[in-house]
Amino acid sequence: MEKHYSDETFLARWISGDLSKEELEAFKKSKDYEAFKNINKGSQKLMVPEFNKDTALRKIKNELHIDKEDKKVVKFVPNWVYVVAAILVIAIGIFNFVQSESHYNTGFGEQLTVTLPDNTKVQLNARSHLDFNPKTWEDQREVRLNGEAFFDVVKGTTFKVLTHVGVVEVLGTEFNVIAAQNYFEVQCHEGRVKVKSKTTKAVTLTPGKALRVVNSEKQEWTFTELKPSWLQGETTFREAPLVRVIKALEDQFKITFDASKVDTTQKFTGGFPHKNLKTALKLVFTPLNISYIIKDENKIILVSKDNK
Repeated sequence: MEKHYSDETFLARWISGDLSKEELEAFKKSKDYEAFKNINKGSQKLMVPEFNKDTALRKIKNELHIDKEDKKVVKFVPNWVYVVAAILVIAIGIFNFVQSESHYNTGFGEQLTVTLPDNTKVQLNARSHLDFNPKTWEDQREVRLNGEAFFDVVKGTTFKVLTHVGVVEVLGTEFNVIAAQNYFEVQCHEGRVKVKSKTTKAVTLTPGKALRVVNSEKQEWTFTELKPSWLQGETTFREAPLVRVIKALEDQFKITFDASKVDTTQKFTGGFPHKNLKTALKLVFTPLNISYIIKDENKIILVSKDNK
């Protein structure tokens, strides 16, 4: 192999189409061009992002019709070159795949409004993550969510919110989704929403209807709010497990709780403001007969008064 083309920068620029016209013409005339062309072609058949070096090498060698048992074949390019080149091609492919995604994140106590390619509006609550692929948006309106978000979906083809605990499917509507560990909640504010969790059958929600699935247990209720309360700076709950309330407090105030001495499955109905931690703690834990000790700026210990 010519030394000039062993430079991974050169190969990377060739794969991404960034070579100059002169460089490309010179490369095509080299004795290595066909080999690398077949390597690139073979790599396209590999699955992304999983990559097995041995499997890739076998596939590439098959593309080049290299037979290890045929001792008459003279190898002008050593095996390590194929491995390096294949890894390089796949790494670039993975990079391009990741780069094609649009990712949005919020930190502690932060909110963010995201406008999707079809002008659908998504408002992310604290400590939430949203991503989608703009390149395939016209054919497939899908987003992936971890955390909480309010959606105002423009009418059109089917719109899906994919989470690790369930899927929300609509045509055009307003709804709120919470996707957390063993917790899935959807509130329909406008239109119709089809909801399916990993452990329950599909349910269609109409305006004012809500569905919650906690550890495979389903709960449905009605509400009257036109918008989620967290958009106005206050988080509210209706018979929510305390573990969910604690998580919401942690996300808003960048704190952690030691809840080992309380029953986190007990239900809470009420709310807390986003701007005042002391007020929030009082409003949540006093009705539940739970005392709290602020150990330092970021850690709070909970103790049930009934167990004292």
